Amino acid sequence: MHHRFLITLLLFFAVETQCKVFPRDLRSWELRESLCSKAKFQANLQDKSLIGYNSSDSVAGYYPMRNKHAKFGTKAWRGSLFVFGFEICSSAFLYVSPKSISNWDRSELTLKNCLNNFKRAYKDPPVLDNDLWIVNYVGHPYQGAYFYNAVRSQNASIVQSSLFCFGHSMFWEYFTEAFFEQPSIQDIIVTPITGIVFGELAHRATIRMSRNGFTWYEKGLIVLINPMYVLNNGFKYRSLKQKSVDW
Repeated sequence: MHHRFLITLLLFFAVETQCKVFPRDLRSWELRESLCSKAKFQANLQDKSLIGYNSSDSVAGYYPMRNKHAKFGTKAWRGSLFVFGFEICSSAFLYVSPKSISNWDRSELTLKNCLNNFKRAYKDPPVLDNDLWIVNYVGHPYQGAYFYNAVRSQNASIVQSSLFCFGHSMFWEYFTEAFFEQPSIQDIIVTPITGIVFGELAHRATIRMSRNGFTWYEKGLIVLINPMYVLNNGFKYRSLKQKSVDW
């Protein structure tokens, strides 16, 4: 009994591993053609006897990622535009928030004081802030995940997305927020590290849900945990062109 279970388990993983050779967007065909060679699978796409064959579309649709094959510079440029928009909205929200949330005294935020704060950010070391725990340990991880997925949702690598997240986290502390307060030790550490972890988890969950099409509640969840995917890609289901099959 144990031997049969072990053999079944090994066969399952063997087939599953072989399936990964094929695009995840053609999931049903992976199972049928899991033991076929790449060349045979490509030849099958030209076979007009296949169910669902169309002169312009292949047998399935998919949710593509924008700029999937673009250079990282293109992805970073687009991602940065969304990040800057996020930072403008965040700064405006903190500015109108009570001092108990932002720790900013609006009466002291004159142009002269802001410039002095900015200079001090580069003269003095970062400090431990007294922000609310929900700001430091919920808001900043969410912010870091947003930075991370700004390019990860365009098919950037984990390393590229991590460097992008770290760079924009430092930009937030030493440029955007530096006009209002001294850079925070907690934020310098928490924003990029937890942002990378949570961002990658959100990205993987999003891609997994996309395989069989998004349900209405999955769309709502993705808007909440991975808004950058929605901004970059939306939820539009497209036909998979034969020329776009990516090995």
